[in-house]
Amino acid sequence: MSSIPIPARAEAHPHLRPLNPLRDLPQVADLIDLCFHQSMDRDGENYLREMRRAGREQSWVRSLENTSSTPLTGFVWEQNGKIVGNASLILFRQERKKIYMIANVAVHPNHRHLGIGRAVTEKTIARAREHGADELWLNVRDDTPDAIDLYADLGFREHSRRTQWQSADPPASPNLNGFQIAPRRPRFWPTQQAWLAQNHPNELTWYRAWNFKGLAPGFWNWLYLLFVDANLRQWAALRGDSLQAVLSWTPNGTRYEPLWLALGDDSAPEAATQLLVHARRELGGRRFILEHPAGRADESIRAAGFVPQRTLIWMRADGATK
Repeated sequence: MSSIPIPARAEAHPHLRPLNPLRDLPQVADLIDLCFHQSMDRDGENYLREMRRAGREQSWVRSLENTSSTPLTGFVWEQNGKIVGNASLILFRQERKKIYMIANVAVHPNHRHLGIGRAVTEKTIARAREHGADELWLNVRDDTPDAIDLYADLGFREHSRRTQWQSADPPASPNLNGFQIAPRRPRFWPTQQAWLAQNHPNELTWYRAWNFKGLAPGFWNWLYLLFVDANLRQWAALRGDSLQAVLSWTPNGTRYEPLWLALGDDSAPEAATQLLVHARRELGGRRFILEHPAGRADESIRAAGFVPQRTLIWMRADGATK
């Protein structure tokens, strides 16, 4: 297949146009499914169902604008009435900042290596900056070097690498090896908060579904959690009087419920294993996901019966105001 000539900065091209959410979402969902079905988890499948539903129910689409992760803005590459390339733009607001995420960059396998991915991504970046983006973000799997090189060439720089783990094998009987597992104590909160900020960067709070302030001790926080009917559990791993790690469970009613692990630079790695095994045994037959910096306690997490699902590179680019 011959290469399609595309202007260097992806100006006007007959096949490149803005996403029309009232008619394009089902095709975009099919394209994403085709390109990423082998690595898609249950959340991804639910996301595609939401997109297809939005494509069927036009009044629902209009009510979602700026309130949902459903992609309502972006650019597509259409040939012969079929969408073969896509890049979505999703708005997040954090206080007064407008943060745009570039998502769902996909090109049909029969149309790759023609510059389509670059074209739709460039146009989407330009649209975000036209709308006054303060920051631009995206994430990309660490095993896709061509995509990583493309985003780097477009001005994105790596911020962090994060691995998502999923519980699999039943945990072994814990061998505490000098550790004590206890409920999290209020006096540990300052250290836990610092470790959370280190392990789960504050720069990504706009994307994180859970606000870590909800883990803080105190009457007013307890009252708030009671009011919103939020249940959570927390455990600490101690070696003598030294805090080694803290683990929090924040159930959200999904198939895989999130665990948040907090470790310090000097923490014993095996403390993570002990906490995870203890929590899994205490919480019974539930399934869990755990996101953590890549390479940070990998073997300890694996030893607790978790398997890695993917490692994502989070990349950031300047917005319009920089």
